[in-house]
Amino acid sequence: MIPEAIKVNMTIHHIVFTILDVAETEKFYTKIFGQALYTNSNTAIYQVGQTMLIFIEKEKISHSKFDSSTIGLDPIAFGLKNLSELEGIEKILKEKGIKNSGIHIDDSSKKGKNLAQRSKQY
Repeated sequence: MIPEAIKVNMTIHHIVFTILDVAETEKFYTKIFGQALYTNSNTAIYQVGQTMLIFIEKEKISHSKFDSSTIGLDPIAFGLKNLSELEGIEKILKEKGIKNSGIHIDDSSKKGKNLAQRSKQY
């Protein structure tokens, strides 16, 4: 289990939702949270507190088993204060035999972060 001292400082950095219609999704969430931080033809990103909600439109639909390219919830990313905390959690996951993507830079969240910083300047 993740130690309490680390767990209390964790945040949910982003949640990715795979959706059918980004335009309809954007209309709905803009009413709730205001303008998206980032949008394009198949993506909308909203900042909610410290968490980013990332909506990605996909066309492929499969009903047999989990497939990250279909509609639904993709993995959740947690935010930590420093790399050593992240390395500690990675070690725990490996010890427990829990599959994970390992430690890497998530370029999708950088887009939203950079846009959030730009929007604060205006």
